[in-house]
Amino acid sequence: MPERTEWTISVVVPVFNGEATIRTTIEHLLLQSLRPAEIIVVDDGSTDETSNVLKSIGDGITVLSKSNGGPASARNAGIRASKGNLIAFTDSDCFPNENWLKEIVRGFKRERVGGVGGRVRGASNGLIGDYIDLHGWMNPRREFDGTVLALVTANACFRRNVLFQTGLFDERFSSTGAEDTELSIRVRKAGYELRFVETAEVRHRHKKTIQSYCKSIANHGQGQAVLETLWSEQQTKPNRRRELFRSAFGILTMRRFYQSYRRNHGRSRSFLFALLDHCQYLSRIWGYRRGRRNLIQKRRATNDRACIVYAPEEVVD
Repeated sequence: MPERTEWTISVVVPVFNGEATIRTTIEHLLLQSLRPAEIIVVDDGSTDETSNVLKSIGDGITVLSKSNGGPASARNAGIRASKGNLIAFTDSDCFPNENWLKEIVRGFKRERVGGVGGRVRGASNGLIGDYIDLHGWMNPRREFDGTVLALVTANACFRRNVLFQTGLFDERFSSTGAEDTELSIRVRKAGYELRFVETAEVRHRHKKTIQSYCKSIANHGQGQAVLETLWSEQQTKPNRRRELFRSAFGILTMRRFYQSYRRNHGRSRSFLFALLDHCQYLSRIWGYRRGRRNLIQKRRATNDRACIVYAPEEVVD
């Protein structure tokens, strides 16, 4: 039997240097057909004009300001300040459709559903945006049978009690990448299931240059390194150094990618998609190795501090 609950929804939006898009994000949230109880925007130490943009919006939103700590810590600050029994998340470069919240609550029909995610697609046309949408990189990660393994915080909603039961976002993820996957793992291990509602749609301002896209992918690779230290079953291929060497000379790999696209796309577009596949592969591995180095350095620093011995002051008679 469907669960009967009066939903109150808090929307949490972390923002860092989002002066170009945050106003549009908030305008879309204020036009929701199912009005949220509150919209909490967490300014994560922005150094641009984000704070002034937020001040100019006036009523309708709650603004929290904090020193920069990454999106995980920003979302946690918003969660702790929220009042709703559902807490929805989107990003400062996302534009939720008018019925986003109305559709996403449809996924909470059973009490065992801990979180629901929706579809993310590009806000405008472009090569990189078309590539991301083609693969659905920003949609919830699912098994072939439809089981949802992980939600993406560009478009996700969780029960408040489930978030606090499972410990909120892990703030060891200092940048965007895998923190939502890690939370999803804990939610599922706590006995809850995740759902996907395709009609709960958010449009995302995809990266416009290959350089910015690769930087974003590298951040996800870095997050994967942290994820693997927390959950051993999330480890992927063991020898990443060998992967990096092979992919650096991966002409044959690019050719295989090209041929897979060639059936449905033109020659030039297929070549560019194959190039993006190759760049994404390299960027993810590079970010992963960066993340591993950071973890090793932190571990060494912790061990060094633990080994410091303070000698007592000499007593002079």
